[in-house]
Amino acid sequence: MDDRAWSEAIDAYARRARRPRRPSNTTGRWIFASAIVLALTVSPFAIGATGGVLREGTRNPGSGSATRETEIIANNKTYGTRQSNVRDGDGGGAIYGCRSKSGNEPCVRSSNLKNGHAFEFATRGQEAGRITAAGGDNARPFTTNATGVATGLNADRVDSVNAARIDFRAPVGTAQTDVLNLAGLILRASCGAGPDLSVVATTTVPNSTIQIAWNKDPGNAPFYRQDTNLSPGSTFAVMTNPNDDDAQGTIAYSTPQGSHVTVTFQSEEGNAFGNTVACLFGGTALGA
Repeated sequence: MDDRAWSEAIDAYARRARRPRRPSNTTGRWIFASAIVLALTVSPFAIGATGGVLREGTRNPGSGSATRETEIIANNKTYGTRQSNVRDGDGGGAIYGCRSKSGNEPCVRSSNLKNGHAFEFATRGQEAGRITAAGGDNARPFTTNATGVATGLNADRVDSVNAARIDFRAPVGTAQTDVLNLAGLILRASCGAGPDLSVVATTTVPNSTIQIAWNKDPGNAPFYRQDTNLSPGSTFAVMTNPNDDDAQGTIAYSTPQGSHVTVTFQSEEGNAFGNTVACLFGGTALGA
C-alpha cells in the first residue's frame, strides 16, 4: 500500500475515536495510537527522503526526483547493503546512472577510510569486465597515481607485441640455459672453458626463417648468418667462435604463420663488467 492509503486508514481510525459517544476509558486514544503503530510497523520505510514508501517494481518516487542524499548507515561485520538478482541466466544486480560532467562527482565512488581494498570484482567467466569510452582514439580507460607493479597485468604487451629481456651472465661451466622463448623462437646460452660463450637458436614452428647480423671488435668486422628452414629439433649457431666476443648485433626471426621476433643483443667473453663475468649475452626482444 502507498502512503496515501496509510493516511486514509489512520484518518478512519481517528474519526472513530472522535465520535460523540465518549466511553469512560481511553479506548479512542488507544485506537488512534494503535493505527499509527500498525502503519509504522508494517511499513518501516514509509518515511523516506521523498516522503513516500519504497514501492517494488515501479519508479521511486512516482514523479519528480529526490532533492537530497538518501543515506543508509549500517554498523555490522558484513556489508551495509546487499543487492542481488537471483534470476538464472539473465539480469544484473544493480545499475547506476548520472549526468555528471568532467571534473565533478563520478557516477560511482567507493572510498575505504582504512587501508583495505576499495573495490573487488569477481566472475566465473573468461572476461572479468569491460571499460568503454566514447571519447574516440584519445580516450583513456583510466588514470592512476599508483606507481607500483600491478600483479597479473600484461604490462609488456603493446598492440599485440610482447617484449622480453635477455640477461645471461654466467661463470665458466654454466650448462645450456634457455634465455628467450618468444613467438616460436628459443635462444639457449652456455659458458664453457676459455671462457667460451655459445648461443644457439631453435624453434617450435616448422620451416621458420632466422637471420643474424653482427659486428665485432677489433675493426668493427661485420658477420652474417641465416637459416631459411629452421624446424623443431634442429639448432642454429647464433654466432661462431671466435667471432662472438666484443660483439653487438640483431636477430630477425619469422614463421610461415606470420609470427615475427627481432632481437638486439651484445656479447662478451671474459671482460664484461670489469672482468667480473666470464660470459655475457644480453639484450631485448620484441615478438608478435
